[in-house]
Amino acid sequence: MRSLAAAIALTLAIVGTATSSLAWTQGEFQSDGKPVEENHCVPSGAGPFPAVIMLHGAGPRDIGIKDFEDLCSKLADHGYYAEFIEYYSQTSPAIPGDTRGMVNDFPTWLDEVHAGVAAIKKNSSINSKKVALMGFSLGAYISLTYGATYPGDIAAIVEYYGGLAPELYENAAAMPPVLILHGDADRIVPLSQAIDLDAVLTRAKRPHEIKIYPGAQHAFNFPGMLIWYNQSAANDAWNRSLKFLDTYLKSDPK
Repeated sequence: MRSLAAAIALTLAIVGTATSSLAWTQGEFQSDGKPVEENHCVPSGAGPFPAVIMLHGAGPRDIGIKDFEDLCSKLADHGYYAEFIEYYSQTSPAIPGDTRGMVNDFPTWLDEVHAGVAAIKKNSSINSKKVALMGFSLGAYISLTYGATYPGDIAAIVEYYGGLAPELYENAAAMPPVLILHGDADRIVPLSQAIDLDAVLTRAKRPHEIKIYPGAQHAFNFPGMLIWYNQSAANDAWNRSLKFLDTYLKSDPK
């Protein structure tokens, strides 16, 4: 895992996110006997609901609170039990460019997400067979690593501007369906990460989709990232995300 984390860390110098706010409910679960913070939004109506777990990027904990709160509400409005995992619960926030720190902490972050998936599946209001990960930047790397490490554990992955370490390419055949969303002007995680992932999943004959946004930069879908926000790309990516999730969480595709 250390060599895997090193390979991932060498590609990262990423933006970040946050924890709690008014539109969502705060909670926690246990990972290795320690508490992990989460916030969730519950849809109206009767369950069990399909679930989407959101994973933030690198950087300070106080970046992107409102944006993730809004995404949580939008997912719930669309019929998903939405949960935001603060996987920095047991570590300091990742520092962009700090390879050693990411190498040291990546296994802990992955373990926290693993525990979070297990915990949400025990929730009686959740359809345990319809749980997806939605990762952004570092969170996308964690999501993809999860899908390659725990085959069959999740139903789908929506990854925004992330990638998969080459050490895990051989596991691609067991990965869940993946939606790849990336801007071709991304200077943080290069477009090649998306192109390589698309090629790997194509060779493995895994269901996936890819959309590249001309001129879009890193974190193009977050209004709070004013210098990078691209409203047209953000709206298209969100609509694609919902359509993709609906395909694999609200139906049984052939």
